[in-house]
Amino acid sequence: MLEPLTKTRIYEDIVKQIMDNIKKGELKPGDKLPTERELASQLNVSRTAIREALRSLETMGVIYSKVGSGTFIKDMSIDILMDSFAGILKKNDRLIIELIEVRMLLEVEIAKMAARKINEEKIQAIEKALKIMEKEIDDGSLGINGDNEFHNELANAADNLAMTSILNLCGELLNTTRKAALKALSDPRIGLEQHRSIFEAVKSRDECEAGRLMKVHLDMAFHNLKIKKSKT
Repeated sequence: MLEPLTKTRIYEDIVKQIMDNIKKGELKPGDKLPTERELASQLNVSRTAIREALRSLETMGVIYSKVGSGTFIKDMSIDILMDSFAGILKKNDRLIIELIEVRMLLEVEIAKMAARKINEEKIQAIEKALKIMEKEIDDGSLGINGDNEFHNELANAADNLAMTSILNLCGELLNTTRKAALKALSDPRIGLEQHRSIFEAVKSRDECEAGRLMKVHLDMAFHNLKIKKSKT
């Protein structure tokens, strides 16, 4: 169940423990949480940290309060759980870096599958995503919307329902890593050119080259984020 905590940024750990208990089924929709005093005692933390964690969970839509009755677990969809985890992820550099490794397992194969199955309609959709990314960069932003659209359209081109479902489930988590990777680049146009190279390989139906270029792209993201983390 819940375990004592000793870290300094304690409210994030409280949030994570409660989320973990929900995912394991140890806390279910409608279950009442212990009082602030009881939680503080169980977790060996201050009531201030408990209040901060509960505010965060309420903002994420995980819990709700009834005046005079207490605090309860909401009935949540898997999407809410993933979005909630994404909120925690944004504050954890190590998890962001490790999720890049997960992306390598998924997206290298997606690029190869897309190269095998690409058609004219999917080519146009990916080109449109690249234009969105280019316009965003020209306007002074990172190009994150175009980046996300590119990877989504590449997954659509792979035409594998199971793979697409996994990506949709992890959508907000993947978006978080993409944004972090773009921020770590010295120039967002480097990312744009990498995406264009991947697209050209997919368009040419060169499966091996598409997979190789996607791995190069993700390797650079992994490397840049590790360097950035080492400087903080």
